[in-house]
Amino acid sequence: MTSELQSSDKVKKHVATLAMVPQSGAITRIGRQAYTVMMLLASEQAAADPARVEFRAPLSSVLRGFDGSDGSTAELKKHLKSMVTHVIDWQSPSGGEGASWTASALVAQVSLFKVNNENWIEWAYAPKMKAEILSPTLYAQIQLSTVSKFRTHAGLALYEICARYKDNPSHLTAKQKWQWWVSVLSGKPLSKESKTEFRFFNRDTLKPAVEEVNEVSELVVTAKEIKVGRSVEFLQFEVHLKPSPTGAAPSPVDIGQLKRAKELGIDPEVAEELFFRHGQLKFGKALERLSSRLALTDARPIASRHAYLKSILIGRAIEEPANPVGTRVSDSTVEPMEVPVKASPALKQLDELNQAHSERIALLRVEIAALGAEELAALIDEMKLNVKLTEASLRRLNDGKWDSPVVMGDLMRFYWKKSRGCDWS
Repeated sequence: MTSELQSSDKVKKHVATLAMVPQSGAITRIGRQAYTVMMLLASEQAAADPARVEFRAPLSSVLRGFDGSDGSTAELKKHLKSMVTHVIDWQSPSGGEGASWTASALVAQVSLFKVNNENWIEWAYAPKMKAEILSPTLYAQIQLSTVSKFRTHAGLALYEICARYKDNPSHLTAKQKWQWWVSVLSGKPLSKESKTEFRFFNRDTLKPAVEEVNEVSELVVTAKEIKVGRSVEFLQFEVHLKPSPTGAAPSPVDIGQLKRAKELGIDPEVAEELFFRHGQLKFGKALERLSSRLALTDARPIASRHAYLKSILIGRAIEEPANPVGTRVSDSTVEPMEVPVKASPALKQLDELNQAHSERIALLRVEIAALGAEELAALIDEMKLNVKLTEASLRRLNDGKWDSPVVMGDLMRFYWKKSRGCDWS
């Protein structure tokens, strides 16, 4: 009997196990990772013995399957029981796809026992689900090595769902109401009394999940908000594979372009992510447009170069018109025309505010960078205690990447209040 994983890194996961909507209890990141490894172990054991009903493996082999730490053992034991007791509504992310399963638990039964002083687990699936789980006809192909990298349930759930569409001609997931995604990504039941607003879901769950998928997986995912009137009603995701080196080709990252981006004030991490997401040609053209815009001495200052570059890449930047106001087209030349421009007090005030904002950011960056190591560490520890940070921000802080653009906004605001005694505004 196979009790250690023998297969390749590729895992076929049935479509109905992707968008699991918990009806009671919660699905955790460790629980979801363990479930995938248990499913793969069961598939290998069933291939060797098709008549098998119950499957077993050392608890340590399940942990190794998703690179779980020793500290995950106690938590995994707790969640093994929840796999039987918590009811899940099985859904494919595309409506009407796959078998119709009624709500049931993740596994029909599970037990924990010792063999030679080592913890083993034994589990079984409901008969109606077993064949499709272990030999799926409709599935998403995910990478076990990628599954092990996630540190949030939301990121992992989004990755598995989006993997279903990476080879789809449209590269788009099915369109779902944004409220549907709340329970799917959080791994928690959504009560009828819940008053969740999209802006909070977007800030606390959706954006960090998209960021984590783009950071640790082989996918590049972009959230597409679909509005009805002025309110966001639906969510859909665009999914692409990251470019990878082939044959003797050099690294897909163009170091020259990343260096150019840094010279233009773009954080290296942001530049690399945008390079992978949009490709070398599109990224290079966007840098040239940003450089041209920065060279204009009579234009308003750019409040955020990161935001401006992203807007160019997604096609939201305002293009110069073919025949700008103030020119007269003739058969042979375009001659400038003098157009009187009235000074706008509102625009002047906005320019002054933008300039002051840019100067404040520049000043704070210098002050924070000048802090000693102990002083900076104390500042970050104090911020962790007093500011509600996203999982992505905490992960970067724990990795020592305090200057990441994901963190710097919160860090500058906290430092400003601590050093000046007043709020940012």
